[in-house]
Amino acid sequence: MKTRPITRWQWAKISLLFGLFYSLIAYLISSQYLDFIHTSSWLGKGYLTLAFVGQIGFLCLLGALLSALLSFLIKQRHLNYLLLWLVGSATLVLLYTDTRVYELYRFHLGGFVWSLVFGEGASQVVEVSWYTIAFSAFMIALMALASAIALWASVRITLAKRLKGSRWLFCLTVIGSLLGANLMHIWYDAHGNSEIRAMTRHIPLYQPATAVRFMAEQGWIDPHTVTERPSLHNVAGSELNYPTQGLPLTSDSKPNILFVTVDAWRGDNFDPVTTPFTYSLINQPDALYFTDHQSGGNVTKGGIFSLFYALPPTYWDAFTAAQRPPVFFDTLFEAGYTPGIFGSSPLINPSFHRNVFSSIPNLKTQTEGETAYLRDEKMVSNLVNFLEQDNKEPFVSFVFFDAAHGYVVPPDFEPIFQPYWERVDHVALGPDFDPLPYKNRYRTALRFVDDQIKTIYQTLERTGKLDNTIVIFTSDHGEEFNETGKNYWGHGGNFTQNQTHVPLLILWPGKQQQQIDYRTSHYDLVPTLLTEALGVQTPMHDYSSGLSLFDSTEREWLLIHSYFNYGVVMKDRIITTFPTGQFEVTDTNLNPTDKTMPANITLDVLKEVSRFYK
Repeated sequence: MKTRPITRWQWAKISLLFGLFYSLIAYLISSQYLDFIHTSSWLGKGYLTLAFVGQIGFLCLLGALLSALLSFLIKQRHLNYLLLWLVGSATLVLLYTDTRVYELYRFHLGGFVWSLVFGEGASQVVEVSWYTIAFSAFMIALMALASAIALWASVRITLAKRLKGSRWLFCLTVIGSLLGANLMHIWYDAHGNSEIRAMTRHIPLYQPATAVRFMAEQGWIDPHTVTERPSLHNVAGSELNYPTQGLPLTSDSKPNILFVTVDAWRGDNFDPVTTPFTYSLINQPDALYFTDHQSGGNVTKGGIFSLFYALPPTYWDAFTAAQRPPVFFDTLFEAGYTPGIFGSSPLINPSFHRNVFSSIPNLKTQTEGETAYLRDEKMVSNLVNFLEQDNKEPFVSFVFFDAAHGYVVPPDFEPIFQPYWERVDHVALGPDFDPLPYKNRYRTALRFVDDQIKTIYQTLERTGKLDNTIVIFTSDHGEEFNETGKNYWGHGGNFTQNQTHVPLLILWPGKQQQQIDYRTSHYDLVPTLLTEALGVQTPMHDYSSGLSLFDSTEREWLLIHSYFNYGVVMKDRIITTFPTGQFEVTDTNLNPTDKTMPANITLDVLKEVSRFYK
């Protein structure tokens, strides 16, 4: 008897119904993520339901829609069967594997995990027992069987013309849930709901929308009203294995500490021509100049987070949800320090008011001014007023310049470097664009910032505070002008030295002038200050990922964060991860290489990005 052909439209219906069926299995598998998500209110439970149903269903729906699209192109029935079965089986196997990985590392599945199992030297690092192999094989076979049963049922039901409305109900439920979860996240994230924010990192590939800055600009929220630090016993904070209070001090000395940071200041533009005043300070008798200093990010978010927490910015979501401040600030405040935090650009985007500066009382989240240079000038004026106060207590202060990031200077500030790009047109940038005028505009902005830094230094001198103030000059990340020849501009695009190498100069009263040429990083700064300046004897490993700046031990690898991915930077190679889970190994200039990701370093990275979770 001749088999009745299946039409293209029927194949599409089969694909969507199959997506519905294996999504139900996917929900069952993914329910294991719920063991790590704690809710304490009906609002949290409602949001979790929408986010879970929407995101897991959306991942399955994407596979179903892809299968439906391909079914219009493939004419062979058995090939379509195979395609659908492979899509369903692969989705279920990947979800199951991800739940197991997350259980071990609190880290979703990616190329690093595969390299750990199958990469260079993996067998020497990870020993897999026969039981693990047998059980894994059994689970894979079970997923494949479940997928086959779901496919068989989808074909039979579709041809029998049953469950006609189920496909559209499935699609509408998934899309509606995902949309609802995102709208809730936008609103409650802006209002500082730590319970909702804490759920994000637990759900695979889930990146809900935010609009804090937009809502603040529209006047819908007041950032000052949502910066209160929640209880240390809140739901989000309970997930962290991180010091909940300051570290005990053993030193009676309490020097002032001032961070002078410049957004997008690349390391090789800390020089006697571009920033002549600041560079001249390397000749001070107490100057410590670090020539190979690396940020923990190639973007502001990662750079500032790693600077103050001394932890990988992969912890950003967890610390932000918990509004857990750095132990650095906790320690200083318990010792009686007065804070003075000044940012030229808004401190609510990224959400530093919810992590790094979440313990700062009455935090000023923005500085007045229509342009970056006006805000920089006003910020310096605010800092000068702060420094001129006759406070008896020591202070910790932070200023963050924005003019170099925006490539802007006052109209009457003469362009020092020529040729000079009069107007920045990003659409003109390309592989054949001459970077010199663009870079000269950037260097001119750095010269303007250099003048502002001179004002700060002179104020410290005039007020008599210079002799008792540790002054740190650094940046959040570098800036690229197509040095690799691969059409990279700005920052956040790769993990080469153009975007990760930043200046570090410390004026440290009582220390002897020194130039340090071995590699250091932002991870090292806070533990060094706590240990050397404040006498904290708690092992650095207990609260940071860094070493002392004065420890010449080779940093075999550094984890550097971007917007949605991160890179592992070694002396001779860069391992770049991608949000899709893959990774790429190149040399330090992004050229192909035959080097691989050593399995022992993969394991070290995975441990470091998970050891501060409970």
